[in-house]
Amino acid sequence: MKVLLLGYSSLARRRVLPALASLGVRDIDVASVSRGADVALPPGVTGRCYDDYRVALARTDAALAYVSTVNSTHEELAERALERGLHVAVDKPACLSVDASRRLVQLARKRGCCLAEATVYAYHPLYREVRRIFGDAGRAPTRLTAAFSFPPLTADNYRYRAALGGGSLLDLGPYAVTLGRVLLDGAAPESIACRVVERAGEVESSFSVLMTFPGGRSLVGHYGMTTGYQNRLDVLGPDVAVTIDRAFSPPADLPIQLGVAERDRRRTVEVPAADSFAEFFRSVFGAIARGEHDELAATLLADAALLNELRRAAATPAPLTSSAL
Repeated sequence: MKVLLLGYSSLARRRVLPALASLGVRDIDVASVSRGADVALPPGVTGRCYDDYRVALARTDAALAYVSTVNSTHEELAERALERGLHVAVDKPACLSVDASRRLVQLARKRGCCLAEATVYAYHPLYREVRRIFGDAGRAPTRLTAAFSFPPLTADNYRYRAALGGGSLLDLGPYAVTLGRVLLDGAAPESIACRVVERAGEVESSFSVLMTFPGGRSLVGHYGMTTGYQNRLDVLGPDVAVTIDRAFSPPADLPIQLGVAERDRRRTVEVPAADSFAEFFRSVFGAIARGEHDELAATLLADAALLNELRRAAATPAPLTSSAL
Protein backbone atom coordinates (compact mmCIF):
# COMPACT_ATOMS: atom_id res chain seq x y z
CA MET A 1 0.00 0.00 0.00
CA LYS A 2 1.40 3.40 -0.96
CA VAL A 3 1.51 5.96 1.85
CA LEU A 4 1.56 9.76 1.89
CA LEU A 5 3.29 11.19 4.96
CA LEU A 6 2.00 14.66 5.79
CA GLY A 7 4.64 16.25 7.99
CA TYR A 8 8.25 15.25 8.53
CA SER A 9 8.30 15.42 12.32
CA SER A 10 10.96 13.88 14.52
CA LEU A 11 8.47 11.12 15.33
CA ALA A 12 7.88 10.48 11.64
CA ARG A 13 11.60 10.26 10.95
CA ARG A 14 12.45 8.09 13.95
CA ARG A 15 9.49 5.75 14.13
CA VAL A 16 6.90 6.08 11.35
CA LEU A 17 9.11 5.73 8.27
CA PRO A 18 11.17 2.82 9.68
CA ALA A 19 7.98 1.03 10.76
CA LEU A 20 6.43 1.35 7.32
CA ALA A 21 9.62 0.14 5.66
CA SER A 22 9.78 -2.86 8.02
CA LEU A 23 6.34 -3.92 6.77
CA GLY A 24 7.48 -3.85 3.16
CA VAL A 25 6.06 -0.47 2.17
CA ARG A 26 8.32 0.68 -0.67
CA ASP A 27 6.47 3.72 -2.03
CA ILE A 28 6.08 6.70 0.34
CA ASP A 29 5.40 10.29 -0.68
CA VAL A 30 6.39 12.92 1.89
CA ALA A 31 5.06 16.46 2.26
CA SER A 32 6.86 18.92 4.54
CA VAL A 33 6.49 22.68 4.51
CA SER A 34 9.68 23.21 6.50
CA ARG A 35 12.03 20.34 5.65
CA GLY A 36 11.15 19.40 2.08
CA ALA A 37 14.74 19.55 0.89
CA ASP A 38 15.98 17.46 3.83
CA VAL A 39 13.67 14.46 3.46
CA ALA A 40 15.51 11.14 3.66
CA LEU A 41 13.60 7.94 2.97
CA PRO A 42 14.63 4.56 4.36
CA PRO A 43 16.84 2.36 2.15
CA GLY A 44 14.83 0.71 -0.60
CA VAL A 45 11.96 3.20 -0.32
CA THR A 46 11.14 5.66 -3.09
CA GLY A 47 8.57 8.43 -3.42
CA ARG A 48 7.95 12.04 -4.30
CA CYS A 49 8.62 14.95 -1.95
CA TYR A 50 6.36 18.00 -1.73
CA ASP A 51 6.69 21.31 0.09
CA ASP A 52 2.94 21.96 0.18
CA TYR A 53 0.31 19.75 1.83
CA ARG A 54 -2.48 20.73 -0.55
CA VAL A 55 -0.36 20.02 -3.61
CA ALA A 56 0.67 16.67 -2.15
CA LEU A 57 -2.94 15.68 -1.52
CA ALA A 58 -3.95 16.78 -5.02
CA ARG A 59 -1.16 14.88 -6.80
CA THR A 60 -0.42 11.78 -4.77
CA ASP A 61 -1.72 8.37 -5.75
CA ALA A 62 -1.26 7.02 -2.23
CA ALA A 63 -4.03 4.98 -0.60
CA LEU A 64 -3.26 6.03 3.00
CA ALA A 65 -2.29 9.41 4.43
CA TYR A 66 -0.46 9.61 7.75
CA VAL A 67 -0.73 13.01 9.46
CA SER A 68 2.28 13.91 11.61
CA THR A 69 2.13 17.70 11.95
CA VAL A 70 1.53 20.04 14.89
CA ASN A 71 -1.70 19.18 16.69
CA SER A 72 -3.65 22.20 15.48
CA THR A 73 -3.43 21.12 11.82
CA HIS A 74 -4.45 17.48 12.25
CA GLU A 75 -8.14 18.08 11.70
CA GLU A 76 -7.80 20.10 8.49
CA LEU A 77 -5.30 17.74 6.87
CA ALA A 78 -7.24 14.63 7.85
CA GLU A 79 -10.41 16.15 6.45
CA ARG A 80 -8.74 17.04 3.15
CA ALA A 81 -7.33 13.54 2.85
CA LEU A 82 -10.70 11.92 3.56
CA GLU A 83 -12.37 14.20 1.01
CA ARG A 84 -9.86 12.89 -1.53
CA GLY A 85 -10.91 9.35 -0.65
CA LEU A 86 -7.71 8.42 1.17
CA HIS A 87 -7.62 6.30 4.27
CA VAL A 88 -6.18 8.30 7.17
CA ALA A 89 -4.07 7.63 10.24
CA VAL A 90 -3.14 10.55 12.45
CA ASP A 91 -0.84 11.22 15.38
CA LYS A 92 -2.54 11.57 18.74
CA PRO A 93 -4.46 13.67 19.57
CA ALA A 94 -6.32 13.29 16.29
CA CYS A 95 -8.27 16.51 16.90
CA LEU A 96 -8.43 19.27 19.48
CA SER A 97 -12.11 18.67 20.31
CA VAL A 98 -14.54 15.80 20.48
CA ASP A 99 -16.86 17.61 18.08
CA ALA A 100 -14.12 17.75 15.46
CA SER A 101 -13.38 14.06 16.00
CA ARG A 102 -17.06 13.21 15.60
CA ARG A 103 -17.25 15.16 12.35
CA LEU A 104 -14.19 13.39 10.93
CA VAL A 105 -15.57 9.98 11.89
CA GLN A 106 -18.83 10.81 10.13
CA LEU A 107 -16.90 11.91 7.04
CA ALA A 108 -14.78 8.76 7.04
CA ARG A 109 -17.87 6.58 7.25
CA LYS A 110 -19.54 8.55 4.46
CA ARG A 111 -16.48 8.10 2.24
CA GLY A 112 -15.97 4.47 3.21
CA CYS A 113 -12.48 5.28 4.46
CA CYS A 114 -10.47 4.14 7.43
CA LEU A 115 -9.76 6.72 10.14
CA ALA A 116 -7.39 5.71 12.93
CA GLU A 117 -5.57 7.50 15.72
CA ALA A 118 -1.99 6.45 16.39
CA THR A 119 -2.02 5.93 20.14
CA VAL A 120 0.36 3.12 19.37
CA TYR A 121 1.72 2.03 22.77
CA ALA A 122 -1.28 -0.27 23.25
CA TYR A 123 -0.31 -2.30 20.16
CA HIS A 124 2.92 -3.50 21.75
CA PRO A 125 2.69 -7.20 22.71
CA LEU A 126 3.76 -6.39 26.27
CA TYR A 127 0.13 -5.47 27.02
CA ARG A 128 -1.09 -8.78 25.72
CA GLU A 129 1.49 -10.42 27.98
CA VAL A 130 0.28 -8.44 31.02
CA ARG A 131 -3.28 -9.57 30.36
CA ARG A 132 -2.04 -13.16 30.00
CA ILE A 133 -0.19 -13.02 33.34
CA PHE A 134 -3.33 -11.91 35.14
CA GLY A 135 -5.49 -14.40 33.23
CA ASP A 136 -3.21 -17.33 34.07
CA ALA A 137 -3.45 -16.36 37.75
CA GLY A 138 -7.23 -16.21 37.55
CA ARG A 139 -7.12 -12.53 38.45
CA ALA A 140 -7.77 -9.16 36.84
CA PRO A 141 -6.17 -5.73 37.31
CA THR A 142 -7.88 -3.41 39.78
CA ARG A 143 -5.31 -0.61 40.27
CA LEU A 144 -3.22 1.22 37.68
CA THR A 145 -0.49 3.66 38.71
CA ALA A 146 1.15 5.57 35.87
CA ALA A 147 3.96 8.11 35.60
CA PHE A 148 4.91 9.57 32.23
CA SER A 149 6.98 12.71 32.55
CA PHE A 150 10.10 14.16 30.95
CA PRO A 151 12.37 17.21 31.22
CA PRO A 152 11.33 20.59 29.78
CA LEU A 153 11.55 20.94 26.01
CA THR A 154 13.19 23.76 24.10
CA ALA A 155 11.29 27.04 24.35
CA ASP A 156 10.32 27.01 20.67
CA ASN A 157 8.59 23.60 20.88
CA TYR A 158 4.96 23.76 19.72
CA ARG A 159 3.84 22.05 22.94
CA TYR A 160 4.26 25.40 24.68
CA ARG A 161 1.89 27.19 22.31
CA ALA A 162 -1.83 26.93 22.93
CA ALA A 163 -2.69 27.99 19.36
CA LEU A 164 -0.79 24.97 18.02
CA GLY A 165 -2.58 22.51 20.29
CA GLY A 166 0.13 22.42 22.91
CA GLY A 167 -0.02 21.60 26.60
CA SER A 168 0.41 18.41 28.56
CA LEU A 169 -3.30 17.54 28.60
CA LEU A 170 -3.48 17.25 24.81
CA ASP A 171 -0.01 15.76 24.44
CA LEU A 172 -0.04 13.24 27.30
CA GLY A 173 -3.74 12.98 28.13
CA PRO A 174 -4.30 10.28 25.48
CA TYR A 175 -2.05 7.94 27.47
CA ALA A 176 -4.13 8.48 30.60
CA VAL A 177 -7.58 8.06 29.07
CA THR A 178 -6.80 4.90 27.09
CA LEU A 179 -5.53 2.69 29.91
CA GLY A 180 -9.02 1.57 30.91
CA ARG A 181 -9.61 0.39 27.35
CA VAL A 182 -6.28 -1.44 27.28
CA LEU A 183 -6.12 -3.09 30.72
CA LEU A 184 -9.54 -2.85 32.37
CA ASP A 185 -11.61 -4.78 29.83
CA GLY A 186 -12.45 -1.67 27.85
CA ALA A 187 -14.18 -0.03 30.80
CA ALA A 188 -14.95 3.68 30.69
CA PRO A 189 -14.31 5.60 33.92
CA GLU A 190 -17.19 6.40 36.25
CA SER A 191 -15.45 9.53 37.48
CA ILE A 192 -12.44 11.65 36.56
CA ALA A 193 -10.67 14.09 38.87
CA CYS A 194 -7.80 16.01 37.30
CA ARG A 195 -5.64 18.87 38.49
CA VAL A 196 -3.13 20.92 36.54
CA VAL A 197 -0.18 21.18 38.91
CA GLU A 198 2.24 23.26 36.83
CA ARG A 199 1.99 25.70 33.95
CA ALA A 200 4.48 27.02 31.41
CA GLY A 201 3.26 30.34 30.06
CA GLU A 202 -0.01 29.80 28.19
CA VAL A 203 -0.23 26.01 28.57
CA GLU A 204 -0.38 23.45 31.36
CA SER A 205 2.93 21.61 31.71
CA SER A 206 1.94 18.84 34.12
CA PHE A 207 -1.19 17.28 35.59
CA SER A 208 -2.27 14.54 37.95
CA VAL A 209 -5.39 12.45 37.56
CA LEU A 210 -7.56 10.00 39.49
CA MET A 211 -10.11 7.88 37.64
CA THR A 212 -12.50 5.37 39.13
CA PHE A 213 -13.97 2.49 37.15
CA PRO A 214 -16.85 0.06 37.72
CA GLY A 215 -16.09 -2.80 40.07
CA GLY A 216 -13.97 -0.81 42.52
CA ARG A 217 -11.12 -0.25 40.08
CA SER A 218 -9.03 2.91 39.76
CA LEU A 219 -6.17 4.69 38.00
CA VAL A 220 -3.78 7.27 39.42
CA GLY A 221 -1.46 9.05 37.01
CA HIS A 222 1.12 11.81 36.92
CA TYR A 223 2.00 13.28 33.52
CA GLY A 224 4.04 16.23 32.40
CA MET A 225 7.10 17.85 30.88
CA THR A 226 8.80 19.26 33.97
CA THR A 227 10.73 16.41 35.66
CA GLY A 228 13.43 13.85 35.15
CA TYR A 229 12.41 11.15 32.68
CA GLN A 230 9.88 8.65 33.99
CA ASN A 231 7.87 6.21 31.87
CA ARG A 232 6.39 3.59 34.14
CA LEU A 233 3.18 1.71 34.78
CA ASP A 234 2.30 -0.49 37.74
CA VAL A 235 -0.61 -2.87 37.20
CA LEU A 236 -2.00 -4.26 40.45
CA GLY A 237 -4.62 -6.84 41.30
CA PRO A 238 -5.38 -9.43 43.98
CA ASP A 239 -2.18 -11.45 44.53
CA VAL A 240 -0.57 -10.09 41.34
CA ALA A 241 1.47 -6.98 40.52
CA VAL A 242 3.26 -6.17 37.27
CA THR A 243 5.72 -3.32 36.80
CA ILE A 244 6.46 -1.98 33.31
CA ASP A 245 9.29 0.39 32.45
CA ARG A 246 9.08 2.25 29.11
CA ALA A 247 5.39 1.46 29.25
CA PHE A 248 4.20 4.25 26.93
CA SER A 249 7.05 4.36 24.42
CA PRO A 250 8.65 0.92 24.30
CA PRO A 251 11.72 0.93 22.03
CA ALA A 252 11.42 -1.00 18.80
CA ASP A 253 14.77 -2.77 19.11
CA LEU A 254 14.92 -3.85 22.75
CA PRO A 255 13.02 -6.45 24.77
CA ILE A 256 10.84 -5.26 27.63
CA GLN A 257 11.34 -6.67 31.10
CA LEU A 258 8.16 -7.07 33.14
CA GLY A 259 8.60 -7.27 36.90
CA VAL A 260 6.02 -9.74 38.20
CA ALA A 261 5.13 -10.32 41.85
CA GLU A 262 2.68 -13.09 42.74
CA ARG A 263 2.20 -13.37 46.51
CA ASP A 264 5.70 -14.24 47.80
CA ARG A 265 7.14 -15.07 44.37
CA ARG A 266 8.99 -12.55 42.22
CA ARG A 267 10.14 -13.09 38.66
CA THR A 268 10.98 -11.27 35.44
CA VAL A 269 9.14 -11.92 32.21
CA GLU A 270 10.89 -10.82 29.04
CA VAL A 271 8.75 -9.62 26.14
CA PRO A 272 10.66 -9.82 22.84
CA ALA A 273 11.46 -6.60 21.04
CA ALA A 274 8.57 -5.30 18.94
CA ASP A 275 7.78 -2.10 17.08
CA SER A 276 4.50 -0.65 18.34
CA PHE A 277 4.23 1.59 15.26
CA ALA A 278 4.68 -1.39 12.96
CA GLU A 279 2.03 -3.30 14.91
CA PHE A 280 -0.32 -0.31 14.62
CA PHE A 281 0.19 -0.09 10.86
CA ARG A 282 -0.21 -3.86 10.53
CA SER A 283 -3.61 -3.53 12.22
CA VAL A 284 -4.62 -0.59 10.02
CA PHE A 285 -3.54 -2.31 6.79
CA GLY A 286 -5.40 -5.46 7.80
CA ALA A 287 -8.57 -3.54 8.63
CA ILE A 288 -8.43 -1.74 5.26
CA ALA A 289 -7.84 -5.00 3.38
CA ARG A 290 -10.84 -6.60 5.07
CA GLY A 291 -13.00 -3.51 4.74
CA GLU A 292 -13.60 -3.70 8.49
CA HIS A 293 -12.22 -0.45 9.89
CA ASP A 294 -15.20 1.05 11.69
CA GLU A 295 -13.88 -0.16 15.05
CA LEU A 296 -10.77 1.99 14.59
CA ALA A 297 -12.94 5.06 14.03
CA ALA A 298 -15.16 4.18 16.98
CA THR A 299 -12.10 3.82 19.21
CA LEU A 300 -10.81 7.22 18.05
CA LEU A 301 -14.13 8.83 18.93
CA ALA A 302 -14.44 7.11 22.31
CA ASP A 303 -10.90 8.17 23.23
CA ALA A 304 -11.64 11.73 22.11
CA ALA A 305 -14.71 11.84 24.34
CA LEU A 306 -12.66 10.72 27.35
CA LEU A 307 -9.91 13.23 26.57
CA ASN A 308 -12.59 15.92 26.51
CA GLU A 309 -13.81 14.76 29.93
CA LEU A 310 -10.25 14.84 31.26
CA ARG A 311 -9.80 18.43 30.07
CA ARG A 312 -13.18 19.42 31.54
CA ALA A 313 -12.19 17.88 34.87
CA ALA A 314 -8.93 19.83 34.81
CA ALA A 315 -10.87 23.05 34.26
CA THR A 316 -13.20 22.61 37.25
CA PRO A 317 -12.56 24.69 40.38
CA ALA A 318 -9.74 23.35 42.51
CA PRO A 319 -10.58 21.74 45.88
CA LEU A 320 -10.00 23.62 49.10
CA THR A 321 -6.39 24.04 50.11
CA SER A 322 -5.26 22.92 53.55
CA SER A 323 -5.20 26.52 54.81
CA ALA A 324 -8.85 26.96 53.87
CA LEU A 325 -10.10 23.80 55.57
